[in-house]
Amino acid sequence: MSVQGFKANLQKSQMVFGRCLQELQLQCLQITRLHESNFPLKYLGIPISASRLTKIECRTLAKKILARVHTWATRSTSFAGRAMLTNSIVFGMFNYWASIFLLPTEVIERITQICRNYLWSGIKEFQRVPHISW
Repeated sequence: MSVQGFKANLQKSQMVFGRCLQELQLQCLQITRLHESNFPLKYLGIPISASRLTKIECRTLAKKILARVHTWATRSTSFAGRAMLTNSIVFGMFNYWASIFLLPTEVIERITQICRNYLWSGIKEFQRVPHISW
């Protein structure tokens, strides 16, 4: 499979079928040499589903953000540095997902909690009350 010199990576490519005949599915798989897949699947790190994403599927975003913050928390960073990391990296990740999906309130609140805790205390877990209302 080549168009303008580009080739599909057969190990990473998948084919998802809707309502079609089994014969047609087998024919398509044989011609393309792709593997059959089902929803939900991942595309560019984001779960793609035929229906609205559940809270559990969106928690992946919160886990990715928490992993980043955990790495940053091992370093001694100033408040301004923590604010810059939060604004550029975390909100960039959040905006990427939010531009594609409506995120559940629970996930948004968890991300807010992670950002607040890291910004005010420099660690991933909450230990003290912030100086101002968040």
